[in-house]
Amino acid sequence: MLYYKFCNFEGFQDLFGIQHHGNGEKSRKNKILLSYLKNSSLLHDAVVSGNYCLLHISNMAELKQILTNEIIRSGWEDTGLPNKVKIREQTCHSALCRTDDYNGLCEDGDSRSFRYVNTENGRVFKMKIGKFYRKIILETDFGRNLPEQTLTYLCEEMAQDWQAYARSNQLHNKLYVNDDFEKIYSADACEGDFHSCMADEGYHSFYKNAVDASAACLEKDNGMIIARCIIYNRVKDQNGKVWRLAERQYSTESNDILKRLLVDALIKGDYIDGYKKVGAGCSDSRAFVDNEGNPLNSLRFSIDCDLDFGDILSYQDSFKSYDEYARIADNFKNGYIGLDVTCGELENEDTEYDDYHDCDCREVTRVYYHGHEYYCDSDNLDDFIYVRKEDEYHHEDDVCRCERCYENFLSEGGGCYSEITEEDYCCPECMETSEQEYKKENWTYSEYDETYFEDEDDVTEYMCWLPMEKRYERRTISVDTLGGLLNEGVLHSFAGVSYDRIDKDLHLPYGMSPNRMSEQAAA
Repeated sequence: MLYYKFCNFEGFQDLFGIQHHGNGEKSRKNKILLSYLKNSSLLHDAVVSGNYCLLHISNMAELKQILTNEIIRSGWEDTGLPNKVKIREQTCHSALCRTDDYNGLCEDGDSRSFRYVNTENGRVFKMKIGKFYRKIILETDFGRNLPEQTLTYLCEEMAQDWQAYARSNQLHNKLYVNDDFEKIYSADACEGDFHSCMADEGYHSFYKNAVDASAACLEKDNGMIIARCIIYNRVKDQNGKVWRLAERQYSTESNDILKRLLVDALIKGDYIDGYKKVGAGCSDSRAFVDNEGNPLNSLRFSIDCDLDFGDILSYQDSFKSYDEYARIADNFKNGYIGLDVTCGELENEDTEYDDYHDCDCREVTRVYYHGHEYYCDSDNLDDFIYVRKEDEYHHEDDVCRCERCYENFLSEGGGCYSEITEEDYCCPECMETSEQEYKKENWTYSEYDETYFEDEDDVTEYMCWLPMEKRYERRTISVDTLGGLLNEGVLHSFAGVSYDRIDKDLHLPYGMSPNRMSEQAAA
């Protein structure tokens, strides 16, 4: 019998059960994790070996950490993968790829791509990091057995991690950690829309008066904030250990890369011991991880909180359960008063109805799900993405992001898919530009045909006569074009070399004597 990290049917329902939305839709919790645990190959290996550690995973942070370690281990043990590929702080292995002194960073500053060396020919290439990481994973025995959903999740996580890492090595953003809560909650000080319900509400004084906290933000050179969060300086777990934890991060247009940049800066500056997970699952009050990415969901965290009815309250993402008598707020529902309200204080009777989540709230925003209109809690828009072209919020399942200009667009008839780059784009112009750049970086150019070829074996060389300089120059041409031109007599072949013009009197390439031609033919 297999033992997962849950007990009986109730435990399964809590972790993977069907959740009902106010719009009548249903969805399963932790679908990616469940697809991984249901993998027949994984179950078979566990039964044969008697080792069930790869099944004892109960959250997304654990899934990412454990699978990443297994991929590294699998590559290291495979003698058929001798080349080292360093990606951030981890070393993977590959049969044909390796990293050089740049450790994957592209010279042109492209943070979405990864630089590597092809060991067969020694040439340097670059590839989109998500696509490259998928290639590395699938080279390992362990990676080839992962279900597609899990593989996609790992590649998406790596894409964001790598972009944050690459940009942190290229940009010069300034990190500030202080008590200027008013500034980080000011929309005028922040670049773009942070999609935060607390901006400009005047509730920032909560962090000075009621709790021990610091304000943290990243600023560009122009002084505009691009990412911010609250740091709780004295968080206790059930064992009495004190942690410095960064609460959920907010950024320009909810960009996860900018959030990761902020977290990385806080770690490097030794301001925190852990942080709220970035990306999927960040709304869970217990989704904290330590600085190495290890999940902390098993710990019961609490903070001192001095708050009375009528005092100013800023919406709480994690420490939302409040015990008024003990003056403690926690993230494990021990308190009986909820701090996850947006009205600015503990009591408020003015509510509106969220028909997407089927609950009351302070304020709603119009959203669209599969083309149908709903009104959703303005403080809980995690399932929706702002589409600027439509000036509307649409469900994440109905939205794609252009890989060229990063604009969001509706997936139903709103974009273009490239078979060449295997990416989605908002318009034909973005797709054509990206395809051309991709071909320039990864394909072989034929100067004669003035086009690119995916297979370098489809392109060869010929000698082009330069009349003004009276010499030949090597140029590229496709193999098919060369064959056709030779048959037509437009090009001429001598000793395996093709020429576009020859000396008509001697019927030889310019500058070549009959004796030399005979010597070459003999050789």
